[in-house]
Amino acid sequence: MNQGMMGKAAAVIVAAGLLLALAFGFLTEALTQLVCGARPTPDHLFAGLVVAVTGNPAGYTAPEGCPIPVTVIRIVDFLAVLLAAGLVVWVLVAVRRYRESDRAFITDLRTRPGFATSSEIRDHLSAKAVLRRATQLRPDIRKPTATDVGWRVGRSRGQDVYVSIEDSVALEGPPRSGKGYRVLISAILDWSGPLITTSTTNDNLTATMRMRQTRGTVHVFDPQGLTGTRHPLRVSPIAGCEDPLVSMQRGAAIITGTALGTSRSNEEWAQASGVVLGRLLHAAAVGHKSIAEVYDWGTSPAQTRDAVDILKADGTPGWGDSLDATISGDEKLVSSIWFGVQGAVAPLAVPQIRDALMPRPSDPVFHPRQFLESANTLYLIGSSSGASAMGGWLGAVLDDIVEVARTTALASPGSRLTHPLGLILDEIANMFRWGNLPRIMADGGGRGICTFIVLQALSQAETSWSRAEADTIWAAATAKVLLGGASHVDHLRDIESLLGSRDTHRHQRSWSTRETGHSTSEHHERRPLMSVDEIRRLPPTTGLLAYRNRRSVLLDLAGWDERADAHAIKTGKRETEQEQQRVFDTNPRTSTVPESEPAEPAEAVTEE
Repeated sequence: MNQGMMGKAAAVIVAAGLLLALAFGFLTEALTQLVCGARPTPDHLFAGLVVAVTGNPAGYTAPEGCPIPVTVIRIVDFLAVLLAAGLVVWVLVAVRRYRESDRAFITDLRTRPGFATSSEIRDHLSAKAVLRRATQLRPDIRKPTATDVGWRVGRSRGQDVYVSIEDSVALEGPPRSGKGYRVLISAILDWSGPLITTSTTNDNLTATMRMRQTRGTVHVFDPQGLTGTRHPLRVSPIAGCEDPLVSMQRGAAIITGTALGTSRSNEEWAQASGVVLGRLLHAAAVGHKSIAEVYDWGTSPAQTRDAVDILKADGTPGWGDSLDATISGDEKLVSSIWFGVQGAVAPLAVPQIRDALMPRPSDPVFHPRQFLESANTLYLIGSSSGASAMGGWLGAVLDDIVEVARTTALASPGSRLTHPLGLILDEIANMFRWGNLPRIMADGGGRGICTFIVLQALSQAETSWSRAEADTIWAAATAKVLLGGASHVDHLRDIESLLGSRDTHRHQRSWSTRETGHSTSEHHERRPLMSVDEIRRLPPTTGLLAYRNRRSVLLDLAGWDERADAHAIKTGKRETEQEQQRVFDTNPRTSTVPESEPAEPAEAVTEE
């Protein structure tokens, strides 16, 4: 050990001795005062320490007629040492736990240079910042609020953080990371225009449906009966297919949303299947047939003769001959084409699902244009797994409404919807492949079609779309909200690079065995703002925002039960859950759509 270290050790020992001497001296004098009524006089500074260690009170002049209570003093000194030692251990453990806690981790992140400052948030991401374009974005509202023109994604540095509704938003977080509880439910509740939201469960629906009903009409398209809605929406996929363009678009959308549509190696067969299904839908529309006939035609090429005859008599010229040539062609070729058609119509074998696609004459008609005129809501609920997978049909409904929104926007002043359409697409990658998503993410914001997509991981998008399309979706999301818990290391490295870097200063001290003393050097380093493991370690109450060309923002995320209207939300959620339970009790087949009562018709029918 060198002289410098020995000097420090000696200084620590001297300091500890002085503290002990003062403490034990105070206890000796205080206890003697208590017992004898007078304080003893110490002969030197360490008299109390001598009493505690040896029990010899010679270092004190006792009060007249009263000996110093050595036994009591030593017992109290021992207890004081135990208490002090326990306190030191507790402090050390508490400090260690704090250093390893989420609180210390987040505190350290907040002090790092590289995150957006308060002034940056105020200038670019505050309520005031998004309201600057309120006149252009929401001309229909006289006095817009921040939630009318922006998505609220959290708080940072004591301010609410908003991104403009012109921005496409991607929220990425693994399962059970609090995406719905801390972000999505509030986004659904705050959206003031027409809204379409998707999910594979009814969690978001139960928390928001009652509140959305106070804004406008609420529709629930749930063919598989996952939500327990008493009167779900009925949608006719045949409506509007008299128009050959509509029938082709709808056929392609249905196939795209199926398993064949997600296959990169079978794209040519998916395209051919979409063409055939479009012709079948057109035949059903011009021949005044129902979805039951479409199901029969789609199950086998041999059963499509009726559709061929209808197309030749009343359909678009040439379509009947084209379909006839297709089913009369090479058997292997026909089998490959019909593989996709059969997969698309397979869910229609379930009577309850088929019923959801066969509106009754008494049902009101669902008009996409009317839906877009006010703050109405459409919940699309379904699963992409199992024999009753409805992904393709759900995708067709979404595609129809968005296409109407695009054409409406192009015919509107400024080529923008008067009432912006919100698309909060939760679990969409687990439901169906929506072929138009990359395009809508890229240019929808300028048309008033505002997209908020939710992913468990970017690889999930790569599974549903191609790698190039997933990259387009990610790049088009000008606001990326990232939650902790992810484990895909390569993607985390990309995020590490996306967040940027920071300047750090490191001091290094060295000692020499040849010379007395030490030397100090300072090193300047450029390090990532957050490392891969730090991004993964983010607690559920914290998120990251990467926004356009601004510096990254560290977000504080609060649950919907901390909102000002939490009581109303809880009340509505409880009422919705009670209604769902009554439906499930009436019809225990919760995996299918509850049978509708003739006296109370379903919500609507889709019509162009």
